[in-house]
Amino acid sequence: MALTIMLVGVVGIYAVFAVGLVSHKRAVDNTTAANLAASLFDDIAANYDVWYYDNDRNGIPDLAERDRNGNGIGDLYDVDNNSRPLNPVPHRRGYSYTIKYERHPDVPQELLVMVQVFWRQAGEQKAEPFQRSIFIKQLPAMDQQP
Repeated sequence: MALTIMLVGVVGIYAVFAVGLVSHKRAVDNTTAANLAASLFDDIAANYDVWYYDNDRNGIPDLAERDRNGNGIGDLYDVDNNSRPLNPVPHRRGYSYTIKYERHPDVPQELLVMVQVFWRQAGEQKAEPFQRSIFIKQLPAMDQQP
């Protein structure tokens, strides 16, 4: 009888342990996604005119739209055979992201940046959206030609 009671208790502990492992993995993925988004926001603020410019003003960085090698991946997100980025933009292995911009006509140097980070968890794709307003000093007003 005592052995049965102890066995039920041990099985319960293992069930709680399994749930804890799943929760831990989810927390690690969410934290990594948030850190990647924060790195992107900082990099966009520092290097907008080098890697993240949007000359055609459609809300997507121009390098994310170009695919010079024809592999179906925008040049901004392209990686080599070892999954390292070809361009010096923030990157985490196993995570990908998209960037979109919105501009406010009354505040020409303010850029609302929306980043969506993607990863695979338990065989399905997960995503987390992030957004931040960034002040870009050299950003031309919306009514000026690029």
